[in-house]
Amino acid sequence: MFSSIKSGFKSLLNKRFNAWLTRRIPQHSQQVINHRNIFIIPTRFGVGLMMFMLLLFLLGTNYQNNVIILISYLLVSFFIVVLHHSFFNLSGLRFQATSSLQGFVDSPLYFPLVVTSKKVRFNIRFSFDQTPAKLEQEIDNKVGENNTLKNEFDHVTLTELSVGENNIRIPYFVCKRGEYSLGRVLIISEFGFGLFRTWTRLDFAQQVTAYPKPVENTWTDKQQSVAGEEAENNVESYQDSFQPGQDEFHQLQHYQLGEPLSRVAWKQVARGQGWFTKQYQQALSGKLELDFEHLPSGTLEQRLSWLSYAIKDCNDKQIAFSLKLPNQVVEYDHSSQHTLKCLTALARY
Repeated sequence: MFSSIKSGFKSLLNKRFNAWLTRRIPQHSQQVINHRNIFIIPTRFGVGLMMFMLLLFLLGTNYQNNVIILISYLLVSFFIVVLHHSFFNLSGLRFQATSSLQGFVDSPLYFPLVVTSKKVRFNIRFSFDQTPAKLEQEIDNKVGENNTLKNEFDHVTLTELSVGENNIRIPYFVCKRGEYSLGRVLIISEFGFGLFRTWTRLDFAQQVTAYPKPVENTWTDKQQSVAGEEAENNVESYQDSFQPGQDEFHQLQHYQLGEPLSRVAWKQVARGQGWFTKQYQQALSGKLELDFEHLPSGTLEQRLSWLSYAIKDCNDKQIAFSLKLPNQVVEYDHSSQHTLKCLTALARY
C-alpha cells in the first residue's frame, strides 16, 4: 500500500516538474545553456563540506579562536569560487540537433549532436532522460554482467570539450515500438572538486521511429497448416526467390582465374587492395506480397516482428515486395526508400 502511494506521489511530482520544465525550457532544435536553464545543487561531498564549515565556525565562535574562524571563512570563500567555476563550465554551451532517430526495438541508437564551445570545458556527461527502471532492465538483459558495455549504453562522458564545434553521439536505447518524442537530454557536470552537480535537461524537438524487432518465423507444422498455403508461399518462399544475375550489384569476391576482366573491380586493384570481381544478382520472382492478414495467429507485436524480419531480408536480397496492412497498402518496390517506408508503416500501425 505504502509503495503504491509512494509511486503515485513520485509520478505526480515528475509530471508537475516536467510541465514546469516545458514552460521554463521550451523544445527547440537549437539550444543555449544560460542562467535560465542551468541548475546547481551540492553533491554529498559538498553537503559534507558545508556541515564541516558550519562546525568550524561554531567551534571558533564558541572558543573565541580567531584561527579556526579564519579557516572557516577561507573554506566558505573556496566554496563560493568553486560554485562559480561549476556554473561557467556549462554556461554558454550551444547545441544543434538536425536529425531524428530510426531503428529497431531492443537495439541501441546514437543521437548526433553538435556542441559548440568558446572555451575548453571539462567532465561533461550526456544521457537521455529515459525511464530508469525499464531502461536498466532492458540493458541488463542485453549486456549481462558487462558493466563497461552497460556504461556505453547508458551515457557518454567527455573529459575535455575542445574549442569550436564538437560532434558527439548520445546513446539511446529503444524500448518500445512506435513514433514518439525523443525526450530530454540530461547534461551533467561535477567539475570543480566534485562539490557541485551542475545540470540541465534540454528538449531538441526530435522524434524516434522505432520499428518492430525483426524476428524470424519459427512456425510449427500446425501453425503453418492453419495459416494456409497462401501464407506459406507469400512469406516463406521469398527466401529462394533470387539467383546470381546481371541486374543489381551484390558483393565483391576474390578474383578466380578465368573470370572475365569486365567484372574486375579496378578501383580496388588500383588502391593495392587486391584483385576482386563484382558479383551481381537479379530477382526471379520479381514480386512478393507481404500480407498482414495471411500471417499465422499471434499477438500484434509478434506478427509485426515477423513482417519486419521479412522486409529486412527482402531488402538484403533485393527482392521487390509489397506490404499490405489493414489500414495501408504499400506497392511493389525494392529500393531502400521503399524499405524505410514499409518499416515506418509497421512502426505507426
